[in-house]
Amino acid sequence: MIDERQNLSLLVSLQWQDTLATYKDCYFILKTNFWRDFYPPVFDYQIKRAQLNQTLTIPYKAGELIASEFSTSNIKNIRISQFNRFYSGPIAIEPTIGRYYPRGMIEGVADCFKMDNRPFRILGKTSTHLDIDLNHPLASYPLKLEATITDVFDANQQNGGRCNDIAESITINGPGFQTPLAETAFDFSQGMPFSRKIEEDDAIFYQAIDTVPTVDRVAIEQLSQFYSQYLKENSSILDLMASSDSYIPKTLKNVTMTGLGLKEADLIANSQLNQYTLHDLNKNTTLAYNDQSFDTVLCSFGIEYITQPIELFKEVARILKPDGHFLIGFSDRFYKQKAIGLWVDLHEFERMGIVLEYFRQSGQFSELHSESIRGLIRQDDDPFKNKTVHSCPMFMLCGKKI
Repeated sequence: MIDERQNLSLLVSLQWQDTLATYKDCYFILKTNFWRDFYPPVFDYQIKRAQLNQTLTIPYKAGELIASEFSTSNIKNIRISQFNRFYSGPIAIEPTIGRYYPRGMIEGVADCFKMDNRPFRILGKTSTHLDIDLNHPLASYPLKLEATITDVFDANQQNGGRCNDIAESITINGPGFQTPLAETAFDFSQGMPFSRKIEEDDAIFYQAIDTVPTVDRVAIEQLSQFYSQYLKENSSILDLMASSDSYIPKTLKNVTMTGLGLKEADLIANSQLNQYTLHDLNKNTTLAYNDQSFDTVLCSFGIEYITQPIELFKEVARILKPDGHFLIGFSDRFYKQKAIGLWVDLHEFERMGIVLEYFRQSGQFSELHSESIRGLIRQDDDPFKNKTVHSCPMFMLCGKKI
């Protein structure tokens, strides 16, 4: 049993599901202790009786963990003029169905005030009015909380410091934003979501820059572990938009790896590849492979640059074998000049929701799953640890071919 005078490090995961997908958000808490911080009900009792490396699993009814039940009174119809398009600056923001926005944009509605960063979602839109949802993004879902004590260390003698609400820490700032609207598919025809700041030839652009993703080793390890859940030995794998590393587990044996990318120097440097194809997916989404050629298709740190995603997802399904998986991973680091405009504008959790929309609107995938991990600590020899102690967040998704 943990001494109540000690500090704990916790790896917490929040899990839920809807009719489209299953969701998992992991969050690492470096330091928490019993005398200062607030724990969720039941969790508070169990964590004080747990052991190092023990995993607790606690189910919560809808609204119980966030202390805010879903209420139809929080679904409101407002005048579109009440949406402050210039809330963030001189460039107008057009309200988009399915998107989340800070409540400060609708100051004066219900209990919303100017600097209110709590989210609300747009459910519907006409030329004069908006249907909005003020409920917490997780209010409708029963949640499963898992927590593992990863470290125990002596507390210092100070009795002050900031009090942390553990339930709040793991349920704000994004979890739930990735759940697409059940009845309404995202409308990609609004505006120019797939335009980019620099539209010059991709091959020319990438030849001039270092295309290795600037994510740290801890983040890469998380991506590799995610891939390991689906990759099998004696299988064929296609790495879309491949770079100098495919991030598959080093222990995976007897796989045939094919890379597809734009920069030949990176493909040559990738020791995990058996062969490669030079190809620009934004010029031509057609993949030069036979039907049912691969057991798994990967796309690491590249989905944000795709300008014809629905067409590409259909092509991926064509070349996948029955029950094959399409695995996608990205972080918060990317080239803004080449990312699609929609991606740049989205909250990082909403980006997972957009990828789920790609899966859904392609009509070719089932058993969709999204997963994220945040808050991990960089390794001691990481050259950027003096700038930020936290590892890059990772956002990962999977779809199974129908």
